[in-house]
Amino acid sequence: MKMGKILLSITCCLVLFNTAMGQDVQLSQYYNAPLYLNPGFAGTGDNTRVGLNYRTQWRGIEKPFNSVSLWADHNIESYNSGIGLLYFRDVQGNSRLTTNEISLQYSYSINVNDDWVIKPGIQVGMVSRDANYSSMIFADQLSSGGATGGGSADPLANGTKARVYGDISAGGIAFNQNAWFGLSFHHLNRPNQAFAEGDYLPLPIKFSAQGGYKFFVSGGGKSKYKNYKNSDPEFSVTPTFLFKQQGQFSQLDLGAYVTYEPLMVGLWYRGIPVSKHATGIPGSEALVFMIGGYYQGFTLGYSYDYTISQLKGAGSVHELALIYEFKPIKYKAKRGRSAPCPKFHRRYQ
Repeated sequence: MKMGKILLSITCCLVLFNTAMGQDVQLSQYYNAPLYLNPGFAGTGDNTRVGLNYRTQWRGIEKPFNSVSLWADHNIESYNSGIGLLYFRDVQGNSRLTTNEISLQYSYSINVNDDWVIKPGIQVGMVSRDANYSSMIFADQLSSGGATGGGSADPLANGTKARVYGDISAGGIAFNQNAWFGLSFHHLNRPNQAFAEGDYLPLPIKFSAQGGYKFFVSGGGKSKYKNYKNSDPEFSVTPTFLFKQQGQFSQLDLGAYVTYEPLMVGLWYRGIPVSKHATGIPGSEALVFMIGGYYQGFTLGYSYDYTISQLKGAGSVHELALIYEFKPIKYKAKRGRSAPCPKFHRRYQ
């Protein structure tokens, strides 16, 4: 591998390794990963949902960063409750820094009035983190001519033991037929991530605020939550935002979905152009393009991140989301309300 590619791999690994130690993995299709976004979203579908999210980042480096999320949730209307199960796996760079997390979620619906619902939620999980430093190239293994081929004196080069810890998060959403707003707080117990014995490296609390408003052009704008039949496809525009703050890092996703059943397209800007990260890097990060569709209970979405930051040379970022929603056997649907967050089809009850 050429020297430039080596340095690019090292730079990206170090940047994202430091980020990973103090900042969670981000997903561009955040509303197609509702349980990862906020435990208050557990059970916000009309029925039972199962989902898969896959993200591959920085395809231009030797070892791209890959994340996968598997989740399921269920709306228990008779108890005004929602339950969720979330599995998340992330593998990063040459160090193969690997995170495996499994979490349980519970949410409860509070009907404020005929229009508004508040749904607080809690998440409890277990996390395992491991890294293979022996596969990395350290500074004392480089010279002006390239890699020396020799070993490293860095103690991390001999490998590390996995770190296992518990993780507690909480959040909630408020919504009516058209609008929603949510707050979430992940890692409330600030678990220790340090691999070396005796070290203390707490994971900072991640705060996020998310929301949006669905403007109906046609198909469903005045139907409220009553039973109805309408042959017109939904045509709507849904501006959304997601703000995140974790440690010294902050980020804003701002954009909109356009839905014309059964298709949806979206465009977002990620970053805060008037600010800089703690590293001094400008806050503009990426433009995100998304397209998807719905067919017989299945939702499929694809997004592409066009990087506009200094990491543009690291390569492309792709993300896929697949969701299936169904009614369990012998499940009798009741009249209720679901969050108006971007969907690929209407399901008012």
